[in-house]
Amino acid sequence: MKCEDILIFTDLDGSLLDHDNFEFQDIKDFILKCLDTGIKIIPNSSKTKIEIELFFNQLGKELPYISENGAAVHNLDLLNANLKLKDNSIILSRSIKEILEIFKTKVPLEFREKCDFIEDMTQDKQMQTLGLNHKYLPFALNRDYSLPLIFNGSRKLIREFSLFLKSLGLKLHEGGRVFNICDDCSKGFAMKSVVKKLRTELKSNPYTIVVGDSPNDISMLKQSDQPCIIPLPNKDNLIDLEIKNIIRAKKYAPKGWEEVIKSSLKKININFVG
Repeated sequence: MKCEDILIFTDLDGSLLDHDNFEFQDIKDFILKCLDTGIKIIPNSSKTKIEIELFFNQLGKELPYISENGAAVHNLDLLNANLKLKDNSIILSRSIKEILEIFKTKVPLEFREKCDFIEDMTQDKQMQTLGLNHKYLPFALNRDYSLPLIFNGSRKLIREFSLFLKSLGLKLHEGGRVFNICDDCSKGFAMKSVVKKLRTELKSNPYTIVVGDSPNDISMLKQSDQPCIIPLPNKDNLIDLEIKNIIRAKKYAPKGWEEVIKSSLKKININFVG
Protein backbone atom coordinates (compact mmCIF):
# COMPACT_ATOMS: atom_id res chain seq x y z
CA MET A 1 0.00 0.00 0.00
CA LYS A 2 1.18 3.50 -0.83
CA CYS A 3 1.45 6.10 1.91
CA GLU A 4 -0.51 8.49 -0.33
CA ASP A 5 -3.56 6.21 0.02
CA ILE A 6 -3.62 6.44 3.83
CA LEU A 7 -5.94 8.87 5.62
CA ILE A 8 -5.65 9.37 9.37
CA PHE A 9 -8.81 10.92 10.82
CA THR A 10 -8.00 11.97 14.35
CA ASP A 11 -9.66 13.58 17.32
CA LEU A 12 -7.47 16.21 18.95
CA ASP A 13 -8.10 16.76 22.70
CA GLY A 14 -7.11 13.64 24.61
CA SER A 15 -6.19 11.75 21.43
CA LEU A 16 -3.42 13.66 19.70
CA LEU A 17 -3.18 16.49 22.23
CA ASP A 18 -2.44 15.93 25.91
CA HIS A 19 -5.75 15.82 27.81
CA ASP A 20 -4.59 18.27 30.48
CA ASN A 21 -2.34 20.80 28.74
CA PHE A 22 -3.12 20.22 25.01
CA GLU A 23 0.59 19.80 24.19
CA PHE A 24 1.93 17.59 21.38
CA GLN A 25 5.58 18.64 21.06
CA ASP A 26 6.76 15.12 22.00
CA ILE A 27 5.30 13.76 18.76
CA LYS A 28 5.59 16.78 16.46
CA ASP A 29 8.52 15.33 14.52
CA PHE A 30 6.65 12.05 14.11
CA ILE A 31 3.56 13.84 12.76
CA LEU A 32 5.67 15.78 10.28
CA LYS A 33 7.44 12.59 9.19
CA CYS A 34 4.07 10.96 8.48
CA LEU A 35 3.04 13.98 6.40
CA ASP A 36 6.34 14.02 4.52
CA THR A 37 5.74 10.45 3.32
CA GLY A 38 2.41 11.44 1.78
CA ILE A 39 0.11 10.20 4.54
CA LYS A 40 -2.83 12.56 5.01
CA ILE A 41 -3.78 13.57 8.55
CA ILE A 42 -7.27 15.03 8.99
CA PRO A 43 -8.17 16.41 12.43
CA ASN A 44 -11.83 15.56 13.16
CA SER A 45 -12.65 17.44 16.33
CA SER A 46 -15.29 19.18 18.42
CA LYS A 47 -12.93 22.16 18.39
CA THR A 48 -13.85 25.34 16.53
CA LYS A 49 -12.35 26.39 13.22
CA ILE A 50 -10.04 28.93 14.86
CA GLU A 51 -8.89 26.47 17.57
CA ILE A 52 -7.87 23.93 14.93
CA GLU A 53 -6.08 26.61 12.93
CA LEU A 54 -4.12 27.53 16.07
CA PHE A 55 -3.02 23.90 16.25
CA PHE A 56 -1.79 24.19 12.65
CA ASN A 57 0.23 27.27 13.62
CA GLN A 58 1.98 25.22 16.30
CA LEU A 59 2.48 22.32 13.90
CA GLY A 60 3.78 24.57 11.13
CA LYS A 61 1.51 22.87 8.57
CA GLU A 62 -1.98 23.45 7.20
CA LEU A 63 -4.14 20.32 6.95
CA PRO A 64 -7.63 19.40 5.78
CA TYR A 65 -9.90 19.25 8.84
CA ILE A 66 -13.38 18.72 10.26
CA SER A 67 -14.66 21.07 12.97
CA GLU A 68 -17.39 21.09 15.64
CA ASN A 69 -18.30 17.39 15.66
CA GLY A 70 -18.70 16.98 11.92
CA ALA A 71 -20.43 20.29 11.22
CA ALA A 72 -17.99 21.46 8.53
CA VAL A 73 -15.09 20.16 6.44
CA HIS A 74 -12.36 22.63 5.42
CA ASN A 75 -9.17 22.80 3.34
CA LEU A 76 -10.21 19.99 1.02
CA ASP A 77 -7.80 21.27 -1.63
CA LEU A 78 -4.99 20.19 0.73
CA LEU A 79 -6.37 16.66 0.60
CA ASN A 80 -6.37 16.68 -3.18
CA ALA A 81 -5.99 19.69 -5.46
CA ASN A 82 -8.46 18.17 -7.93
CA LEU A 83 -11.36 18.40 -5.49
CA LYS A 84 -13.35 21.42 -6.60
CA LEU A 85 -15.60 23.00 -3.98
CA LYS A 86 -16.73 26.48 -3.04
CA ASP A 87 -14.25 27.79 -0.47
CA ASN A 88 -12.75 24.25 -0.35
CA SER A 89 -15.36 23.41 2.30
CA ILE A 90 -18.45 21.31 2.92
CA ILE A 91 -20.99 22.68 5.42
CA LEU A 92 -23.10 19.92 6.96
CA SER A 93 -24.91 21.82 9.72
CA ARG A 94 -27.44 24.54 10.36
CA SER A 95 -26.19 27.63 12.15
CA ILE A 96 -25.86 27.94 15.91
CA LYS A 97 -28.64 30.54 15.83
CA GLU A 98 -31.06 28.03 14.28
CA ILE A 99 -30.04 25.30 16.71
CA LEU A 100 -30.49 27.57 19.72
CA GLU A 101 -33.95 28.63 18.52
CA ILE A 102 -35.05 24.99 18.34
CA PHE A 103 -33.67 24.39 21.82
CA LYS A 104 -35.44 27.39 23.34
CA THR A 105 -38.81 26.79 21.72
CA LYS A 106 -39.16 23.01 21.55
CA VAL A 107 -37.15 21.44 24.40
CA PRO A 108 -39.19 20.90 27.62
CA LEU A 109 -38.20 22.73 30.81
CA GLU A 110 -37.28 19.45 32.55
CA PHE A 111 -34.34 19.13 30.15
CA ARG A 112 -33.51 22.81 29.70
CA GLU A 113 -33.09 23.40 33.44
CA LYS A 114 -30.45 20.64 33.55
CA CYS A 115 -28.32 22.37 30.90
CA ASP A 116 -25.53 24.62 32.11
CA PHE A 117 -24.26 26.24 28.91
CA ILE A 118 -20.58 27.18 28.81
CA GLU A 119 -21.35 30.61 27.37
CA ASP A 120 -23.47 31.45 30.45
CA MET A 121 -20.76 30.54 32.98
CA THR A 122 -18.36 32.95 34.62
CA GLN A 123 -15.01 33.20 32.89
CA ASP A 124 -13.29 31.33 35.73
CA LYS A 125 -15.82 28.49 35.48
CA GLN A 126 -15.43 28.40 31.70
CA MET A 127 -11.66 28.06 32.01
CA GLN A 128 -11.98 25.40 34.67
CA THR A 129 -14.52 23.39 32.68
CA LEU A 130 -12.69 23.57 29.36
CA GLY A 131 -9.18 23.42 30.80
CA LEU A 132 -8.19 26.60 28.96
CA ASN A 133 -6.49 29.84 29.96
CA HIS A 134 -7.50 33.45 29.21
CA LYS A 135 -5.61 33.42 25.91
CA TYR A 136 -7.34 30.41 24.34
CA LEU A 137 -10.79 30.59 25.94
CA PRO A 138 -12.28 33.07 23.40
CA PHE A 139 -11.35 30.76 20.53
CA ALA A 140 -13.24 27.85 22.11
CA LEU A 141 -16.32 30.02 22.63
CA ASN A 142 -16.36 31.32 19.06
CA ARG A 143 -18.62 28.56 17.74
CA ASP A 144 -20.61 28.45 14.52
CA TYR A 145 -22.53 25.17 14.82
CA SER A 146 -22.61 23.79 18.36
CA LEU A 147 -23.65 24.60 21.93
CA PRO A 148 -21.26 23.22 24.60
CA LEU A 149 -22.73 22.51 28.03
CA ILE A 150 -22.59 20.57 31.26
CA PHE A 151 -25.67 18.37 31.75
CA ASN A 152 -26.63 18.08 35.42
CA GLY A 153 -28.59 14.86 35.31
CA SER A 154 -28.34 11.08 35.56
CA ARG A 155 -27.22 8.82 32.74
CA LYS A 156 -30.86 7.83 32.32
CA LEU A 157 -31.90 11.45 31.89
CA ILE A 158 -29.02 12.05 29.49
CA ARG A 159 -30.29 9.19 27.32
CA GLU A 160 -33.81 10.60 27.41
CA PHE A 161 -32.52 14.07 26.53
CA SER A 162 -30.50 12.65 23.67
CA LEU A 163 -33.53 10.82 22.28
CA PHE A 164 -35.68 13.94 22.51
CA LEU A 165 -33.09 16.02 20.68
CA LYS A 166 -32.96 13.31 18.03
CA SER A 167 -36.72 13.71 17.52
CA LEU A 168 -36.04 17.39 16.77
CA GLY A 169 -33.31 16.62 14.26
CA LEU A 170 -30.51 17.49 16.69
CA LYS A 171 -27.80 15.47 18.44
CA LEU A 172 -26.18 15.40 21.86
CA HIS A 173 -22.46 14.67 21.55
CA GLU A 174 -20.45 13.60 24.59
CA GLY A 175 -16.80 14.63 24.55
CA GLY A 176 -14.03 14.19 27.06
CA ARG A 177 -14.98 17.33 29.02
CA VAL A 178 -18.42 18.59 27.96
CA PHE A 179 -21.54 17.76 25.97
CA ASN A 180 -22.42 19.58 22.74
CA ILE A 181 -25.84 20.11 21.21
CA CYS A 182 -25.38 20.00 17.45
CA ASP A 183 -27.30 19.57 14.24
CA ASP A 184 -27.95 16.06 12.93
CA CYS A 185 -24.33 15.55 11.92
CA SER A 186 -21.41 13.61 13.36
CA LYS A 187 -17.71 13.06 13.00
CA GLY A 188 -18.48 9.79 11.25
CA PHE A 189 -20.84 11.32 8.69
CA ALA A 190 -18.34 14.07 7.88
CA MET A 191 -15.58 11.48 7.49
CA LYS A 192 -17.83 9.39 5.25
CA SER A 193 -18.57 12.47 3.11
CA VAL A 194 -14.85 13.06 2.55
CA VAL A 195 -14.07 9.43 1.72
CA LYS A 196 -17.08 9.19 -0.62
CA LYS A 197 -15.95 12.31 -2.46
CA LEU A 198 -12.50 10.84 -3.02
CA ARG A 199 -13.94 7.56 -4.25
CA THR A 200 -16.57 9.00 -6.57
CA GLU A 201 -14.74 12.01 -7.98
CA LEU A 202 -11.16 10.77 -8.03
CA LYS A 203 -11.73 7.00 -8.18
CA SER A 204 -9.32 6.52 -5.26
CA ASN A 205 -9.63 3.88 -2.57
CA PRO A 206 -8.20 5.32 0.66
CA TYR A 207 -7.27 3.25 3.69
CA THR A 208 -8.58 4.93 6.84
CA ILE A 209 -7.04 4.97 10.31
CA VAL A 210 -9.13 6.65 13.02
CA VAL A 211 -7.93 7.78 16.46
CA GLY A 212 -10.35 8.78 19.22
CA ASP A 213 -10.97 8.71 22.96
CA SER A 214 -14.59 9.73 23.63
CA PRO A 215 -18.19 8.77 22.77
CA ASN A 216 -18.37 11.47 20.11
CA ASP A 217 -15.60 9.60 18.24
CA ILE A 218 -17.53 6.33 17.99
CA SER A 219 -19.27 7.20 14.72
CA MET A 220 -15.93 7.61 12.93
CA LEU A 221 -14.26 4.70 14.72
CA LYS A 222 -17.00 2.40 13.41
CA GLN A 223 -16.31 3.41 9.81
CA SER A 224 -12.54 3.05 9.84
CA ASP A 225 -10.38 0.32 8.38
CA GLN A 226 -8.27 0.59 11.55
CA PRO A 227 -9.89 2.03 14.71
CA CYS A 228 -7.58 3.21 17.50
CA ILE A 229 -8.45 4.32 21.03
CA ILE A 230 -6.35 6.44 23.40
CA PRO A 231 -6.88 6.04 27.17
CA LEU A 232 -7.88 9.04 29.28
CA PRO A 233 -6.35 9.78 32.70
CA ASN A 234 -8.52 8.52 35.58
CA LYS A 235 -11.29 7.38 33.24
CA ASP A 236 -12.23 4.03 31.71
CA ASN A 237 -13.20 5.36 28.29
CA LEU A 238 -14.77 3.30 25.51
CA ILE A 239 -13.80 0.05 27.21
CA ASP A 240 -17.01 -1.75 26.17
CA LEU A 241 -16.97 -0.57 22.57
CA GLU A 242 -17.77 -3.53 20.33
CA ILE A 243 -15.73 -2.88 17.22
CA LYS A 244 -13.46 -5.50 15.73
CA ASN A 245 -9.76 -4.96 15.28
CA ILE A 246 -9.37 -2.04 17.72
CA ILE A 247 -5.85 -1.00 18.64
CA ARG A 248 -5.77 0.44 22.17
CA ALA A 249 -2.85 2.58 23.25
CA LYS A 250 -1.14 1.89 26.55
CA LYS A 251 0.06 5.48 26.85
CA TYR A 252 -1.95 8.69 27.16
CA ALA A 253 -1.88 11.39 24.48
CA PRO A 254 0.24 12.56 22.85
CA LYS A 255 2.60 9.55 23.00
CA GLY A 256 -0.36 7.18 22.77
CA TRP A 257 -1.17 8.69 19.37
CA GLU A 258 2.28 7.87 18.05
CA GLU A 259 1.98 4.39 19.57
CA VAL A 260 -1.26 3.48 17.77
CA ILE A 261 -0.25 5.04 14.45
CA LYS A 262 3.00 3.06 14.43
CA SER A 263 1.06 -0.12 15.23
CA SER A 264 -1.52 0.64 12.52
CA LEU A 265 1.12 1.27 9.88
CA LYS A 266 3.07 -1.83 10.85
CA LYS A 267 -0.05 -3.94 10.24
CA ILE A 268 -0.06 -2.78 6.60
CA ASN A 269 3.69 -3.27 6.28
CA ILE A 270 4.77 0.35 6.58
CA ASN A 271 7.71 0.54 8.96
CA PHE A 272 9.38 3.80 7.98
CA VAL A 273 9.04 5.08 11.56
CA GLY A 274 11.42 2.52 12.97
